[in-house]
Amino acid sequence: MSILNPLFEAVAWVIMRIHAWLSVPFGASSGWAWGLSIVILVMLMRLVMVPLFVKQVRSQRKMQAHMPQLQELRKRYKGDKQRLNEETMKFYKENGINPLGGCLPLVAQLPVFWALFNVLRAISDWQPGTTPKYGLTIPVVQSAKDARIFGASLADKFLFPLPHQTLESRLVILAFVLVSAATTYLTMRQSQKRGMMQQGPVDPDNPAANMQKYMMYIAPFFALSGLYWQFGLVIYWVTTNVWTLGQQH
Repeated sequence: MSILNPLFEAVAWVIMRIHAWLSVPFGASSGWAWGLSIVILVMLMRLVMVPLFVKQVRSQRKMQAHMPQLQELRKRYKGDKQRLNEETMKFYKENGINPLGGCLPLVAQLPVFWALFNVLRAISDWQPGTTPKYGLTIPVVQSAKDARIFGASLADKFLFPLPHQTLESRLVILAFVLVSAATTYLTMRQSQKRGMMQQGPVDPDNPAANMQKYMMYIAPFFALSGLYWQFGLVIYWVTTNVWTLGQQH
């Protein structure tokens, strides 16, 4: 038994409650009921994380307000990396800056993502005559396996497809992965443009700014890992990206 089982069971419980509510208008085995269950799960999680988002914004603003001093440190210790790191960390401590503050929302949502991955895998691996994992019930698991969202089931993958998969389901997953990559790019681009408006033109000698620029083009390729994921996880990630894009705006 994994020490993370309570988390998996909690996510499974929330999904079952949402699904039970959506089953009334759409039907238990409806793709709408299961697709919207994941979307609403993301929305509830992101609402809970609003305080972390506020901390992220405050951390970013504090970092931006002290950017001229940080740039001065980089120029002063340009040839001494060790001294630069020491002085930078000292500066962070003296001014109450948390350089990892901007990562809080991402770190917070990873456990839920991992839990959903395991819940979906439990649904996919369930065989008639066995007891489903994580507190899932047999009717719920059966309805999840029967549900089709634009022709694809929650457990379907683009790469390493399941035996029953059709070309249509793989194309649907591919389309969602491309949307995920596009929204990842737009989120990074929006963040960079906001930073340029607040800080002015990017200093070509600023490694952090240059790294952010490169990441704007590199990050969307990470979204292509969705080609390995179950379709339910791709829906989760697209919803997260769209929420982040709107929240940043």
